[in-house]
Amino acid sequence: MTQGRDDGVQDSGGAVTTTPRLARAGLGDTGRVLLGVLAPVIAEGVVARRKTMVRLGGRVDTHGRAARVLNGLRSRHDADALALTFPRSMVLALRPPAVTATLHGTPEPFNPASKEKVAALSRFQPTGVLISDNRHRQARRELNELALQTSADVHSLHRRCGEIIESEVAELLPTLPEGRLTWDTYVVAHWRMVRRFVFGDAARDDETVTDLLTVLRRDANWGYAFPRRSATYNNFRRRLDHLVAAAPEDSLAAVVRNAVGKPGSLDPIGQIPHWLFAFDAVAVAIHRALALLASHPVTAAAARTEAAVVDSAEPRVLPTLRATVLESLRLWPTTLAILREATRDVPWDGGVVAEGATTIVIGEFFQRDDDAMDFAQRFTPDAWTDGRAQELAGVVPFSDGPGECPGRNVVLMFATAVLAAICRDVDLDDNVLSPRARAGVVDMPHSLDHFDLRIELRAVPGSTREISRPHD
Repeated sequence: MTQGRDDGVQDSGGAVTTTPRLARAGLGDTGRVLLGVLAPVIAEGVVARRKTMVRLGGRVDTHGRAARVLNGLRSRHDADALALTFPRSMVLALRPPAVTATLHGTPEPFNPASKEKVAALSRFQPTGVLISDNRHRQARRELNELALQTSADVHSLHRRCGEIIESEVAELLPTLPEGRLTWDTYVVAHWRMVRRFVFGDAARDDETVTDLLTVLRRDANWGYAFPRRSATYNNFRRRLDHLVAAAPEDSLAAVVRNAVGKPGSLDPIGQIPHWLFAFDAVAVAIHRALALLASHPVTAAAARTEAAVVDSAEPRVLPTLRATVLESLRLWPTTLAILREATRDVPWDGGVVAEGATTIVIGEFFQRDDDAMDFAQRFTPDAWTDGRAQELAGVVPFSDGPGECPGRNVVLMFATAVLAAICRDVDLDDNVLSPRARAGVVDMPHSLDHFDLRIELRAVPGSTREISRPHD
C-alpha cells in the first residue's frame, strides 16, 4: 500500500483499502500502452494461444518490452493507475494499490463481466459465471464453489484424480521417443486425464468435445470481430450434455448433474466449459514447471523425494511441487490480462474511473516487480513455502478478492499430481532454461514458449521405470 495516506474505501468484502491515485495519459503514453502492452497480448491470443505469435513474441521479447513500457509509465507518473481515453475509456494499473482496489472491489463496483470478456467467452460459455450479470452471478459462483470445493484444503475426488494421473503417466512415459516430452505429446495425455476426471473413464478418448471447444476458443480470440459459429456451439453443448448425463458419481460432472433442477442453479452444465478452458492453462503451467525443475537440480531432487511414495488413498502435501507450479504461474501467468468494468463512476485520488471503463491488470508486470520483491526475475519456490509471495498485493496467479478462481485448489492438486507422477525417479533436462542455468544466467526469460519446449527424461540409476522407446 502507499505509505502515509489514510483515506480509504471499503471493498465488497468489507476490508478497507487505500484509494489509488489516478493520472491521465497523454497521446504519447496512450500509444505506448496500446502498441507496447495491449497489442502483443491480443496478438498472442487471450483465450487460445496462437503458436506463431507466441513464438514470435519470444524472439522479439514482447513481454520484456511491455514490462519496460510499464516501468517507464510508473516512473513518469506519480500515480497507481493511468486513465486512457482511446480507443475507449480504460484504466491501467501501475502499482499494487490499484490492483487491490480493483480485485477486492469485485463485483461492485468492478464487474468481472467486462464488454471484452463477454464478447469473447460467450462464444463457448454463454452462461458461465465469469460473464454473468448481477442477477445470476451469485448462484453460479456458489455452484462452482460447491463442485470445486473451494473452501476445502483437498478436494474429495483427490484419490480418483491421483489414480487417473498415475495410470495415464505410466502409459505415456514408455512411448516418448528417446525420452523426450514435447508439448504435442504431453497435451494428448493431459486431455485424456482431464476428460476422465471431469466426465469419467468413458470420455477418455472423446476428443470431439475438446476439439469443438478449441475451435470456439480460437474464434473467441477475435472478440466482436469474428462471426459466431452457432452450429459449432450447439454441437459442443449437445456433446457436453451427453457426457454429463453419462458421468459416474466419482467425477466433477456428477456434482453438476445433481444440481440440475435445483432452484437458482441456472444452467449448471454451462459452467463446465470454463473448467475445460482452465485446464488448458493448467497444461501450460505444468509444462513450464517441468522446465523449471529441469534447470534447478536441487529443487528437482527435493521434488523426487516428495514424489517417491505413491499413495492415492491419502492426500499428501507436496510443498516443493506445489511451489514450483505457483512459480510457473508467477513468472509466466497463463492469464495475460485481468479485466474488470466499472459499474458506476468510482472516485479515485486525482480523478474518476468512469462508469463503463475497463480496468486492466497485467499480471506478469506485478508478479515480476523488482520494486516489490528481490526475487522478481528468479525461480524462488521458497517464496511460496515461507509465505513471502502470498503477502505481496500484486502477486495474483489466481486473481484475488471475491472473484478469485474457485478452482484454485483443484488446479494445484491436479498439477502437483502430474508433476509427481512424471518426476518420480527421473532426471530432467530442457532445451531452454537449463542451458541458461549452466551458463550462470539466473534471471528467467520474460517469455517461455511452451509449444517448442522439450523436456528430456532419464531414469535415475537403480530405477526400474521405463521412460522411452527407440527413435523411429
